[in-house]
Amino acid sequence: MGGMKAARWVATIGAGVVGAALALQLYLIVRNMTAEGATVAEAVWRYFAYFTILTNSLVFAVLARGALKPGDERGLNAPRIELMMAVSITFVGVVYNLLLASRWNPQGLQKIADLGVHDAAPILGVLYWLLRPHGHHTWRDALFCALWPTSYAAYALTRGQFDGFYAYFFMDPTTLTWPELWLNVAGLSLAFVIGAFAFLTLDGAMARRAAAKLT
Repeated sequence: MGGMKAARWVATIGAGVVGAALALQLYLIVRNMTAEGATVAEAVWRYFAYFTILTNSLVFAVLARGALKPGDERGLNAPRIELMMAVSITFVGVVYNLLLASRWNPQGLQKIADLGVHDAAPILGVLYWLLRPHGHHTWRDALFCALWPTSYAAYALTRGQFDGFYAYFFMDPTTLTWPELWLNVAGLSLAFVIGAFAFLTLDGAMARRAAAKLT
């Protein structure tokens, strides 16, 4: 019961923080793009081009439902969905801080939004997952986690054919050959599977620890 209560508190705080960061980032992209002559619709379309935004949206949805229905393990709070959320938002934080953060220097409100979606969301998302019940996974759930990046790749490349915008340099067919691009996608998917197995190893250890406390 204590773990469920703690998970609900983290979910409540996390949903608030992540939701606020997403709203702030939406405001900023609409403000900046409309100032350059774009429409609000075009700005919102651009907003949803980013893996970071879509993954933060998944985190928000999982945490919001977890806050409202802390004992439920169905739908968005099914173990494999929560695992996919935790793995995905971890990679958002890792990839951004290792590969992308050095490419720009956000200031002011943009810095706050940046910290929210790239640092606070990974911490809160993973903390929530750690507080949830463990021991319900199989190795297939690691493969399931790869659906998130591969689905995003298909989505990003499809929409890029219409507007010519690609959010990430490692998935940009205008600067990479298609073999290079698909190699990057395959590598990212493999990294997700490996990361998921690391989470599954931790999941098993936590389940055994919880079982030992009951004996």
